[in-house]
Amino acid sequence: MAIERALGTGIIISSSKPISQRVQKRIRAFVDEYESVLSRFRADSLVSRMACADDGGDFEFPEWAGPLFTLYSEFYAATHGAFDACIGADLLAFGYNNSVQFVPQSAVSAGKNENSSSDSWANYRRALPVTWGNISRDDGGTTLHTNQPVQLDFGAAGKGYFVDLVTQIIKEELSGDSPSNSDSRTDFDFLVNAGGDMRACFSEENNQIKVALENPFDTTQAVAVASIASGALCASSNARKCWKVKDASYLGKDASGFESNLIATHLINALDGIPACDLCASWVYIPAKTCDFPTAYADALATALFVSQENDLQKIVQTTSAEFAVMLPNKTLRKTRAFPAHFFAE
Repeated sequence: MAIERALGTGIIISSSKPISQRVQKRIRAFVDEYESVLSRFRADSLVSRMACADDGGDFEFPEWAGPLFTLYSEFYAATHGAFDACIGADLLAFGYNNSVQFVPQSAVSAGKNENSSSDSWANYRRALPVTWGNISRDDGGTTLHTNQPVQLDFGAAGKGYFVDLVTQIIKEELSGDSPSNSDSRTDFDFLVNAGGDMRACFSEENNQIKVALENPFDTTQAVAVASIASGALCASSNARKCWKVKDASYLGKDASGFESNLIATHLINALDGIPACDLCASWVYIPAKTCDFPTAYADALATALFVSQENDLQKIVQTTSAEFAVMLPNKTLRKTRAFPAHFFAE
């Protein structure tokens, strides 16, 4: 089953058991519901209404959004604010909207010089008008309370979380599991792949799938092959979502001395608003049995590794039994001992 352009990337679901038209219809309906709530690219979404509310307000989200908010609060605290859903304001200021034109990483690398390096961001200064810590919600609730406009972006974990929710739907529909039992083993195999953020579910504990890990320096090649059992594999990279910031006037009074035509990426450190540049790629694997939403946590960790220190993330890594690998700009590889992949350069 394929859903083109869903969540801005497309979704492919592969299953050893046929997915009926009724189930496909339910999944497609949930795609639309999810985007109508969380997409900042849809003018009619709840997130867009928050961005247009001059005096803020009380915004009631669906019940399924609760665990996502809890995850963002956990990562916001662990990273001391570097991981923040409020970076939507930065992304929009840099020109990341429906009209953004991404440039290939090869073109970015070829065009780099002293004036377009990450050092040029040193002249940029800004403070988020609202942070995730400023947004209140009832304990465990799904109503967000604000007193001014806020541009949220859930891209750091939203796609992975969607994969987990679709996994629950498939298990419920095809094996009769209740959502609360969604991590139990099924009698069939399936894979949900949302633009490379994927979750595999196997009927046998020792079953695995092989996944090529993209080379951030040449996206036509792989740097490794991972062998994953039931669980989630997610990646982050600055190779595909990068673009030129052509109009510094977007940035208002904070743009003093700001060079034009700098290269921006979607991996923003919320503490300073500057695109993260210490890594080129990250990969995270989390087994399904360690937490309720392994793909959401793997997706979030893959981003958090770009904007925070690994030591800050150790509690989350240990709680979820996450294994990860990162690649630096000098092509140095760093990984945990049990990350399930063979890198060709090793």
